[in-house]
Amino acid sequence: MLKIKPIVFWEGFPACGLLLTQVIKHFKGNIIITATKPVVPFENLEKILSHEIIWLDNPNDIYDRKDEFDDRNFVMHTAWAHKGWLQYDNFIKTKNGAKVIVVVDNHFKNNLRQKVGAIYFRLFLNKYFDAAFVPGREGQKLMKFLGMPEDKIYVGNYGAYEEIYKDTNPIEQRENEFLYVGQLNIRKSVDILMDAFSTYRKNGGSWNLRILGSGELKNICNGDGVIFEGFTQPHKVVEKMNNAKVFLLISREDHWGTVVCEAAACGMNLITTKTVGATVDIVRNNINGVVLDKISSNSLVDAFNYYEQLDTELLVNGSKVSKGIAKGYDSFAYYTAFMKMIYDLKER
Repeated sequence: MLKIKPIVFWEGFPACGLLLTQVIKHFKGNIIITATKPVVPFENLEKILSHEIIWLDNPNDIYDRKDEFDDRNFVMHTAWAHKGWLQYDNFIKTKNGAKVIVVVDNHFKNNLRQKVGAIYFRLFLNKYFDAAFVPGREGQKLMKFLGMPEDKIYVGNYGAYEEIYKDTNPIEQRENEFLYVGQLNIRKSVDILMDAFSTYRKNGGSWNLRILGSGELKNICNGDGVIFEGFTQPHKVVEKMNNAKVFLLISREDHWGTVVCEAAACGMNLITTKTVGATVDIVRNNINGVVLDKISSNSLVDAFNYYEQLDTELLVNGSKVSKGIAKGYDSFAYYTAFMKMIYDLKER
């Protein structure tokens, strides 16, 4: 039987890269993890991962170092924009008959760029890849649209590492607080968030809003009931998630929004928009969250008011649903998807 020797590349290695832990345990040192540094470093990353990460200064450096990794036969890397990785794919396929999986976190938008991309993918890129690995259903739709056969698209790339993101405090014992974690910019609709929360408080709303993040709109993150704390490391974010009842992400555009899954794993109820990729996978509208029909201050004020008057029993039920859904996106789910790809591709 062919011995599988994986190499994985993760651009800007994120917290959800810790989902690799079960895969690493399975391969017992016979897996290579490569990555570029994230903009914001994750404390003790390699210690938690229990595995060395080979850091690349630039993703394209992989081809210059191809001889270091010329025994690999299962390749997984993010995106297809890096020429060096495409060259490595071709090299390792020719040398070892390797199977190559492209990891994509974008979601289906049906815009002009994706329509042009579908032509380019079918004509030039499809030959490099044996399968695609995506976060959820929106990613599946995109890759099918681009030309990847449906039975070669696997779900489970993103999620919440269960040893960090977990429920440690019953939701009924938490503060009456909304929580936002992320970049503070227009794309994340922080302008609408602050306008809506100001209106909510002026009209008698009593819950607070805690904001963790950094960005060009940080100067507007203030006002009555607003608690601004700036950038926060993941272990501290988890503490805040376990002290608040409702998490919100109302981005004008978000590829998936891993933080929604992380909040769900901590048992939070949710407020999101349809333009957040994770919404369709994580949020059950009016059960464990509210999905805004449109991104507007009025819609968000309604959601704030809804949660302020919600019965504790329903809030607790929403917390249970969130935790149950998030279990489908933990390191064991990632490991299952990883091994299924290996099994399927060996048969082809």
